Amino acid sequence: MPDKIISTESGFHASDGTFIFYRYWLGRPLDTLTSSDKKVMVFLHRGHEHSARLTEMALAFVQAGYQVFAWDARGNGLSEGERDHAESFSCLVADLDEFVAEIRQLMTVDDSQIMLCASSLGALMAIAWVHDYAPKVRSMILGTPALAIRLYVPFALPALQFAQKVGVMSRVSSYVKAKVLTHDQHAQQAYNDDALISTSISRDLLIDSILTGQRLLDDAGAITVPTMVLCAGKDFVVNKGAIRTFYERLRSPVKRWQYYTDSFHAIFHETNKADVYQDCIAFADEVFATPFTPVDLTDADKSSEHAKRHSQERIEAFMAKEFNPQFVLTRLAIEKLGWISDSVAMGVRHGFDSGSSLDKVYQNQPNGKNMLGKWVDRFYLNNIGWQGIRIRKAHLLELASIVLSSIQSDTPRLLDIASGNGFYAFELAQTYPNLQLCLRDYDTHNVKVMSQKIQTLGLGKRVQAEQMDAFELATYDEQVADVAIASGVFELFSDNALIKTALTGIHRSLSDGGYLIYTNQPWHPEQEFIGKTLTNHRGKDWIMRCRSQAEMDQLAEQAGFKKIAMKIDKFGIFSVSLAKKI
Repeated sequence: MPDKIISTESGFHASDGTFIFYRYWLGRPLDTLTSSDKKVMVFLHRGHEHSARLTEMALAFVQAGYQVFAWDARGNGLSEGERDHAESFSCLVADLDEFVAEIRQLMTVDDSQIMLCASSLGALMAIAWVHDYAPKVRSMILGTPALAIRLYVPFALPALQFAQKVGVMSRVSSYVKAKVLTHDQHAQQAYNDDALISTSISRDLLIDSILTGQRLLDDAGAITVPTMVLCAGKDFVVNKGAIRTFYERLRSPVKRWQYYTDSFHAIFHETNKADVYQDCIAFADEVFATPFTPVDLTDADKSSEHAKRHSQERIEAFMAKEFNPQFVLTRLAIEKLGWISDSVAMGVRHGFDSGSSLDKVYQNQPNGKNMLGKWVDRFYLNNIGWQGIRIRKAHLLELASIVLSSIQSDTPRLLDIASGNGFYAFELAQTYPNLQLCLRDYDTHNVKVMSQKIQTLGLGKRVQAEQMDAFELATYDEQVADVAIASGVFELFSDNALIKTALTGIHRSLSDGGYLIYTNQPWHPEQEFIGKTLTNHRGKDWIMRCRSQAEMDQLAEQAGFKKIAMKIDKFGIFSVSLAKKI
């Protein structure tokens, strides 16, 4: 037990410049902490609140031998930003990623020494970060996670979405009062007297929080991190059934369910909080006493192990579903009437996952044979998946720009192993006049399109298009590039052997310390619909196996890469990662 607990305040600036305030409590001065002392807890407060309200629990953990950090999330407490608002829920998760990076640097620890302990909306952030960014954290403790917020008003979500569409009711007042959060009257009074606690949430953040909860509940099986879930028996704020469903779907080999029959939602402030703290500390002690062994997902495409089979079982489940006339009618309409929409016609001709089809998505200019055709084209291009594709392109260009700006060479070299029609590659070529590009694709049509673009743009001296198979190891030469891009290609194939081959070849092709930018599709809301209505570039049903981000990152790591940055769209569909050759 520490002689004296050291309490400190600090902060950092998020990527958009917003100041994020945080506190931390240490059992010993930072410069005297040994490796055995560096068991780090990261606390995330519930919505409307701030880090100071977690002080009592933090002190309990420090007395148990942990070092504790807690932030005021963007728009909360002493952090900057509009109160209880963010551009999207994913913005808060990106902030969390940067917060943990700040802790890693300050404490000189890696993810295996870090554990999350989060409440309500903070617990939803923790889940989203672990799911979307795939950090190798030691564990999570999730107190009454806000996977399904109870709104009570019938059709509340559609009403909020309509208000969003017409631009009214920008904020929603909270119905949550202290008396339904805790039985502890002193805690109720402290809550009511706290000027930093907000009483409303932005409409857009509330909507995005609800949708994020639905997504994470749907894909909970992708999570394999050791997890403890705390549920309150008298929770009037979030849906207990959703919490239990989430727990049952988790594929974590180590997971714990703790149910507090008489507790209200704010279990860290309840009358039995001392027991709750001890339950959490006992779980943390148990996890840290066990060797750190993340689930190896590099064979998830073929494994029969329960923890690894989530992505395969999703495919098996939707393929086994009974006949659905909606899918049959949609497919028939595409075949018979798709020609009236330019984008749909391109998908029918070349495959909806083809480079030519993606060009239409990137251009995002609705066009068709008549007014109806143009309307269909606009509807098609506004699909959530295609919105995600366009965000993916923006993220790819952002990460590529960061890397290309940092390379010292006067003529940096870029290899794109599956360029399609090279839409984003030609943007890079025009932005960086000294960049040398080798654009490859296995499809003759795509190579022809790129060759024509090279001539039209006068890039023949710097850009070359080659017909190559990204999954043939023999096509990769030694150290011919400083940056490699694998965008939208790994997602098309379920077989990890193919991905391993390509990654090995890319590693061979990169100069020492070179960079790889790779994309992934960890989840898709229309996976079944796409598999039963659309065809791919090979003329077959476009059946996708969505790799978890953890699986994709492990494949990259196995090939000799270390991930150093990542972006993901607000829907949680497409990620773009930056890794360095090691």
